[in-house]
Amino acid sequence: MMRARQLYPPSALLHRPHLPRTPNSNALDKITKCVHGVLSPLLANITLDPLDKELEKRGLSFVRYADDIAIFVSSQRSAERVKESVIAWIEKHLKVEVNRDKSRSGPSDQSGLLGFRLYADGRIGVTPKTVERLKAKVRELWDARQSVTSNQLRDQWQRTIRGWWNYFKLADWRREVEDLNGWIRRHMRKCFWLRWHHPRGRLNALKRLGVRGRALGNAYCAKGAWAMARHPSLHQALSNAVLQRHGFIIPWPLTTPQP
Repeated sequence: MMRARQLYPPSALLHRPHLPRTPNSNALDKITKCVHGVLSPLLANITLDPLDKELEKRGLSFVRYADDIAIFVSSQRSAERVKESVIAWIEKHLKVEVNRDKSRSGPSDQSGLLGFRLYADGRIGVTPKTVERLKAKVRELWDARQSVTSNQLRDQWQRTIRGWWNYFKLADWRREVEDLNGWIRRHMRKCFWLRWHHPRGRLNALKRLGVRGRALGNAYCAKGAWAMARHPSLHQALSNAVLQRHGFIIPWPLTTPQP
């Protein structure tokens, strides 16, 4: 995979002018950054279109999005040779400096493009970095210190997880994602346990959720929230079916992998 460090030709139209400070300078900064963010993929496509034609002329299999390029060959030796050849072509013909620190060769199942990785048997999976970013987002969204209602908590979770899955459901090797099911629900239960605040609030919540008898005594348990998230009483109150019914969904168990 290769990344172009500088994609813009030396044109004054594509550089930010040096403007004097004004009361609205902060707004100008934000607008300029926004415009650059929108234009970067477009400018990359314009700049690298000749590269696409060159790779097609060479008969190479490749995928490119903006300045991220993955080229597929049959051996490690071919990969090294093609990498050096393509880098040289880019720097000679496009006058673009390639970031060699981020350009490397290796098996396709040990690299990624746009969050996906391709295995030797043709299956598509998600990269470890993608899984770690998802886990970080789960921790953020299920932080009990947020000043939001349960409905707002549900809505922001649904927006995030549905959007994430709509993008990554192309993957037909989902073990790394499906292994997160229990971990995600544990974060949900932990969050609710903390949001019930104190033993009396937890006792009332457990009663509302159908817990009866001696199990209600766990409302006074001194264990931490993460430990309680695994407790049978909390699993009874906030079972998978209960969470799903109230909209705290995990979309991928309901999806059949593509053949």
